[in-house]
Amino acid sequence: MREAAARLLIDRGPDAVTHRQVAAAAGLPQGSASYYFPNREGLFLAAVEEAERIRVAGAHAYADALRRRARTPATTARLLVEALYAPHLEPDVVTLRLAPMLEATRTPGTAAVMSTSWPQLLAALRTVLDASGYPEIADDDVVQLRLLADAALLYATTAGSADAIKYAVERVARLLTQLA
Repeated sequence: MREAAARLLIDRGPDAVTHRQVAAAAGLPQGSASYYFPNREGLFLAAVEEAERIRVAGAHAYADALRRRARTPATTARLLVEALYAPHLEPDVVTLRLAPMLEATRTPGTAAVMSTSWPQLLAALRTVLDASGYPEIADDDVVQLRLLADAALLYATTAGSADAIKYAVERVARLLTQLA
């Protein structure tokens, strides 16, 4: 059920994480989710925990699979954004992924989950940078790259950009060029 809840959260957003939809996605009787998770807060916390576990594992698998070779700032920036939003990056990344993650950082139970995944995601970004020929980037600058990716996606979406991912990649590439 935890994985079904996480997949609903990743693929359809927080509104999809209901007892009824989680039970259906898990192939279980309707009351099953309510039995194991008596309230929505517990169900949502389980979904966030599992979604972040999937995200971190996906980021590391993505980063670890990269062949070591020199890459342009633009290519590396795209890889960084893709790793950050593993297991998949879609055009609706802000509404389905980033906004719910930001909301989760403001909720006491889920905030702890989000803060635990932060250093793990930074480690995956470090792996992408190292594999792309940027081992000299300082750890504080990896944090800046991650924050910029999130902020650029959010800004581009709220500003009505036709391609928020492209906008974020361009901004991350520009900072990466300055840092290299």
